[in-house]
Amino acid sequence: MRGRIVSLSCGIYSINVDGVIYNAPARGLFRNRGIKPLVGDEVEIDSNNLIINTVYNRTSELKRPPIANIDQMLIIESLKEPEFSYLLAFKYLTYANMNNIKAKIILTKVDKQDDLKLISEIKETFKAIDIEVYVVSNKTKEGLKEVRELFSNHISCLIGQSGVGKSSLINAIDKDFERKVGEYSKALGRGKHQTKEVILLPYEGGYIADTPGFSSLELNLYKEELAEFYPGFSEFFTKCYYSNCLHITENKCAVKERIEQGLYPKIAYDCYLKLSEESIYKLRRFER
Repeated sequence: MRGRIVSLSCGIYSINVDGVIYNAPARGLFRNRGIKPLVGDEVEIDSNNLIINTVYNRTSELKRPPIANIDQMLIIESLKEPEFSYLLAFKYLTYANMNNIKAKIILTKVDKQDDLKLISEIKETFKAIDIEVYVVSNKTKEGLKEVRELFSNHISCLIGQSGVGKSSLINAIDKDFERKVGEYSKALGRGKHQTKEVILLPYEGGYIADTPGFSSLELNLYKEELAEFYPGFSEFFTKCYYSNCLHITENKCAVKERIEQGLYPKIAYDCYLKLSEESIYKLRRFER
């Protein structure tokens, strides 16, 4: 039987086979081969022994959260509690690019944000680099109709900090999901974890992946890799005069020319500089 892993608990995988859920462990030989089945994997189950004996090739794979075969990453950021962070948004977008996964941004808690200028600024910033932004309120239901349409026939992964409203959004999309909702702690300045595991929820011909939130994301990229995968850089990366251009101090840099012309958002570039400071060189460079 061929199916898709939708959750994992205590070494037992739940596999959806034509709408029926089977619980099965994986064969021991996977461990010997360094293979670990992931939520999202398409697998073959031995119908007699109820054990996973084949993991089919993946179209994509994320290490954090550990999930396979998603074709869309939906970055969830709240406008309040916690405050919206450009730096974190660009980190997530870079993470999507380095894994070759399309990404969109969903801003939650619009009912708590009165600064319409900020919302407009965020939208314009990401529009400049062709990133779609959706604004929703899980409380008032504003924007939910448009967001629901994003999930049809896709395997979508929701990713974001604890407390931004991932589980609340899923519940608002379909009340039957009944995901546990965490609270935002003003004392800690972040949300409290509720989702403990990765789980795929079937929806409109696809799946929605609810994932554990986290307060930080380490890209672990060299400066050269960051310059290649950073949002909005890819189409200009090969147009720079130097093939290994980092878009910082180099002359004849296509990216910096776009910034000077007002065609690339300064806030996006400022975030890039900060991330680049946190990275190391892959190749040793000659100092002048």
